[in-house]
Amino acid sequence: MLIDDDEDEFVLNRDLLGEVRNRRFDLDWADNYDDALEALVKNDHDAYLLDYRLGPHTGIDLLREVHQRGLHRAIIFLTGQGDDEVDQSAMELGASDYLIKGEVSASTLDRAIRYAVERERTRERLTFQATILRNVHDAVFYVDDEGIIKGWNEGASRIFGLVTEEVVGKSIHLICPSGSESPFEDRIIPAIREHGVAEEVIECESRSGEDLYIRAKVTPMEQSGVKGYVFCASDITKQKKLEAEIVRISENEQRRIGQDLHDDLCSQLSGIGCLTKVLEQQLQQKAFEEAELLRKVTEMVAQAGVRTREIARGLVPTVLETQGLSGAIEDMVARQRDLFGVACVATLSTDSVLDDLPSHVSIQLYRIAQEAVTNAVKHSDCEEIAITLDASPGMLELTIRDDGKGMQPDDDASGMGLFTMRRRAEIIGADFDLDGSAGDGTIIRCKLILPVA
Repeated sequence: MLIDDDEDEFVLNRDLLGEVRNRRFDLDWADNYDDALEALVKNDHDAYLLDYRLGPHTGIDLLREVHQRGLHRAIIFLTGQGDDEVDQSAMELGASDYLIKGEVSASTLDRAIRYAVERERTRERLTFQATILRNVHDAVFYVDDEGIIKGWNEGASRIFGLVTEEVVGKSIHLICPSGSESPFEDRIIPAIREHGVAEEVIECESRSGEDLYIRAKVTPMEQSGVKGYVFCASDITKQKKLEAEIVRISENEQRRIGQDLHDDLCSQLSGIGCLTKVLEQQLQQKAFEEAELLRKVTEMVAQAGVRTREIARGLVPTVLETQGLSGAIEDMVARQRDLFGVACVATLSTDSVLDDLPSHVSIQLYRIAQEAVTNAVKHSDCEEIAITLDASPGMLELTIRDDGKGMQPDDDASGMGLFTMRRRAEIIGADFDLDGSAGDGTIIRCKLILPVA
């Protein structure tokens, strides 16, 4: 549509469009402000040629009205020579392009229309995608190479409790406090350099100061020649709390079963052993052959009692409470040697930081070591297992290494055990890593960043 109060301009532009090869144009005409505004609101045309002169109004007046109404159209502004300020105002108000009257040919008009239409279609696609992005449930935000937040959607505002104006231009440390370790610099960037993408569980902080856990997938993206990273993050705080509660219930249930085994079953086995011993002695006095058989029964009952006590000790690691994590691991190593005959050794740090470990952290690390040793004994055909507990201010690393046949993370035989160990590590905010090349044994590492006083 041509918007111009001069009919000669309509005839001129119609003839120019008629000269365009391989393309047919239908040109409508509006010669006043009101008809033009009505047509722009209806949006029945692909593009609009808007002249500056429009009776008592100007094309700038019409553009301003369109802009105020939030309308977006492919509008090409027609100006005279030397109207630079008018051209600039038109572009600022949303015009797709401008042409200087008297210098327009069929080819330049055709090109300007095609570009304006394509530019408007691109804008519509981007607007549609931005609307979807803005309203997705998960957090999506963009961080530049320096860790400065440059983009922030409504999902991120909902999860973190911070609106766009409060975070854009601020460091990512605003939502992910660095402490002794920065998730962005120390974990995400190295993972992207190695794998091209990073998937991390990150402990953050909400506006209210409460702990917030997000599962983030981070991919690199360059914008205007500047490197940056797109975070797609979901809130898993409830999931983390539920997992921690399940582990707590499981731990309590293990303690209950272990206590029942120790207090009830072990006592009954001891009682049975005493009775069979008395019967054995009575039969021996009368020289009955059954005495030897009963002696064997007495030995089996005694062995069952010893085994039950060992199981109870594994379920209820009371040594954790009395001797701490190091003492509990030493006790476990000794029991594994006695039970399975596997050479099991421990190298344990004497750093005082171990004395200050919260009980829930000690329990999870102990269970990880216990599960790793059990997996190695059952599945790796190893001859030696080495446990290392290395502690220093700000860092604790637990390593379990065996010399068996090796184990991959997707091995069916130990899949559930690995899943459990990973979950236990996540619960206490530790990094979990497995290296199990075939034939080279298996190494399990659990690294925990500790607060520095």
